[in-house]
Amino acid sequence: MKRLVIVGAGPIGLEAALLGVARGFEVTVLEAGTVGAGMRRWGATRTFSPFAMNLSLRARALLGAAAPSDEALLTGPELVATCLLPIARSLGARVRENTRVVAIGRARMSRAELAGHPVRGERAFRILVEGERGEEFLEADRVLDASGVYGQPVPFGSGAPAIGERALAKDARVLRDLGAFHEALASRAFAERRVLLVGHGHSAAHAIGLLVDASSAAHIVWVARSSNTRPVTETADDPLPERARVVQRANELASVPPARLTIERRASVEIVRPSGSELQVHLSHGRHHIVDFIVALTGYRPDHSFVEELAVEISPTTEGAARLHRAIANVTDCLNVPEVGADDLASGEPGFHFIGSKSYGRARTFLLSTGIKQLETIFDAL
Repeated sequence: MKRLVIVGAGPIGLEAALLGVARGFEVTVLEAGTVGAGMRRWGATRTFSPFAMNLSLRARALLGAAAPSDEALLTGPELVATCLLPIARSLGARVRENTRVVAIGRARMSRAELAGHPVRGERAFRILVEGERGEEFLEADRVLDASGVYGQPVPFGSGAPAIGERALAKDARVLRDLGAFHEALASRAFAERRVLLVGHGHSAAHAIGLLVDASSAAHIVWVARSSNTRPVTETADDPLPERARVVQRANELASVPPARLTIERRASVEIVRPSGSELQVHLSHGRHHIVDFIVALTGYRPDHSFVEELAVEISPTTEGAARLHRAIANVTDCLNVPEVGADDLASGEPGFHFIGSKSYGRARTFLLSTGIKQLETIFDAL
């Protein structure tokens, strides 16, 4: 029986585990935190796609009558509680939480030896992990990396971190994910405060609507690199009503901002410095603002530090899987991703694949249903 190790117990990692068991693999899932940790950080943000698109028929059958309705738009924590935790429980001891992958390599072989050669596939993977038992090695015949991207935010400075950004990485006044944003909103942390929002993707669109409609912030500054009057990309005749609603509301606010909202277009953060309880923010076009909070929703990037000894091909654009990026480079909407073949999903390292959002890297066109479908192609190649 071939040994399959899956890194990450999010939705795609657990889907891969179910499929691996069904295909006869000896499956181990390694999760650095707890099951669904990344999705928990969505907070009260609802998915744009309905539940039926977010779980395979195999997983939905396992949930049985407890499965949400096909039309339900769940939050991340709701998806974890109603779906991922029951799936993880069904997998039992195959899922190891609080077990961080430190490094993955080939037994007695470095990255530089026989890169791209099928002989590499004859050597087992050696996986150094760290958990409750301390450090230990595991071996595997196949490895799937579903560790996602949500823990590594892209700098909110332009092209590099802003001056002072790194020093504020753990400052509670700088929020980098929607979960932290929702917590601040619920606790009324923004009440009568000045808030600077950075970004013009869907997360920023979600945040600006709530900042204006559901908070009592004294003043809001929205910094967007886009020069468009309507900065958030719109999808014509969008088949996802929730996405259309969020985007439309954000663009309406940008087009006709209320008195307490300032839009800084074609701008980026150059310098951020703490000054007592305040933050001084200098923008690229010479303007500056004094604020109490920064909500920086500028995207996320994958962590490749633990695969440095594998001969994997990484896209210089997205930092995701290079071959997959080439296959979908011209795709602009997650609902229109073309079918890809086994060669497109290969990593360059025999028996190793990036799966889920990590395979897309910084690209924003990943959809759970697409990742689930791609798993079937990958397993056929394993």
